[in-house]
Amino acid sequence: MTTDATQALVGSTAASLGIEIAPEWMANVVMFFSVARSMAKLVEDTGAAAASEAAPVFTPRASG
Repeated sequence: MTTDATQALVGSTAASLGIEIAPEWMANVVMFFSVARSMAKLVEDTGAAAASEAAPVFTPRASG
């Protein structure tokens, strides 16, 4: 995804969530999004998600 496409995605997602990103911060937010996307790709490429099953139900233990 190009920087322009990433910026458009970040901008539209922020708008849909009602979050304002100041223009002077947009470049940093787009850069972080790109880094996070590349880290997610590294994790996906391990194949761990395909080899794991999620628990059908999570029941927290009572404290005390």
